[in-house]
Amino acid sequence: MDQIARYEISQIIQRFLPEVESRGCLSGYQRSILKLISQCKTATLGGHKERCDHCHYTRIHYNSCGNRHCPSCKAVNKHKWLHERKHDRLPVKYFHGVFTVPSELYNYFRYNKKRLYNLLFRSVRETLLAFGYDPKHGIGGKIGAICILHTWTQQMTYHPHVHCITPAGGLTKNGQWNHAKSNGNFLFPVRALSRLFRGKLLAGIHEEFQNGHLKMTTDMLQSYRNVKDKLYKKEWVVYAKEAFGGPQQVFEYLARYTHKICISNYRILMVDNQDVTFRYLDRKTDQSKIKTVKGTEFIKLFAEHILPKGFVRIRHIGLLASRVKKVDLHRARKSLGATQPPQKIKVDTREFILMTTGKDICRCPRCGKGEMIIIDVFLPTIRGSPRTKWLKRIPKYRKVKMYPETDAS
Repeated sequence: MDQIARYEISQIIQRFLPEVESRGCLSGYQRSILKLISQCKTATLGGHKERCDHCHYTRIHYNSCGNRHCPSCKAVNKHKWLHERKHDRLPVKYFHGVFTVPSELYNYFRYNKKRLYNLLFRSVRETLLAFGYDPKHGIGGKIGAICILHTWTQQMTYHPHVHCITPAGGLTKNGQWNHAKSNGNFLFPVRALSRLFRGKLLAGIHEEFQNGHLKMTTDMLQSYRNVKDKLYKKEWVVYAKEAFGGPQQVFEYLARYTHKICISNYRILMVDNQDVTFRYLDRKTDQSKIKTVKGTEFIKLFAEHILPKGFVRIRHIGLLASRVKKVDLHRARKSLGATQPPQKIKVDTREFILMTTGKDICRCPRCGKGEMIIIDVFLPTIRGSPRTKWLKRIPKYRKVKMYPETDAS
């Protein structure tokens, strides 16, 4: 039975955002994103009326916000992304590793999210590729990985880390696939991997510090060198999860984690005039638990995980990088004796949903024979795009077709 969400994040934002705004706890960008999510699928964002061209059944659809932090707007995009990734899979074992940022650096990341998130990705990429090219680690070639940034724990606290999904092997200079020698849960020795990652990330942060690019409070500035020295002596956490059994398990994992946000509507158990209660998984005991926080605190926790504008949180490196993967994956499959995938076919949203679910979103839900035709467009009531931009969102096969009002039934 499908799980039904009793409460939605948009409702929580509508209820508690004004009080949080009055306290000045949010940046202008965070406020704009939260307001947009709170208006998702409401008349504020505009919409359209559509009518069946067979039975004249009429319904109204309000526009979704389309923001990547909104739990109601990511389903189709997620499935489209996963469908594209099926063209990238290889018939080999896959490994899963996680690179975490130590808690001593959390405030530096909070004040410099875009700059240090980019540095985090770069440090992970350079670390993995260096180990892949080093012959003593068993591959001696270019590896690939899908890297995904998460910034939260199950309790919505701040915890930046990068998940890496890596095929078990790499492509040598002569175009041959070299299988990984590892029999464990990760491609490379985890301790050696964590130390190289530590060195690259700290060196990158120090370079940004010397160039005056880091925003810091007075306390952060005064304690910076002590924190840096302490972290060089500390063992960092780079850990490996159980290796995937094959490509199918990889995509089941990706389906759960790629477009995930810090909390889903289904985990919210109760909302009243003051508090929000939600369910979380305690990783230490592997048990489901319940937590209650003030509604204003919930908003602040959620806002902390809003990514910087334009930031890309899913990245492909090595032989899976966009600019080289077409050639590199072809060479890898040829070396592995694997079948090359069929050529990608571009489809619109209606065709994609029909292809993957068998459901035609434009078919009349009442008679099942007619097609729902848009007969009117409602403009958004907030300042924003001109009418032409909203009309362009209507697919050609559903172009506005005005019926006489006397046709209504």
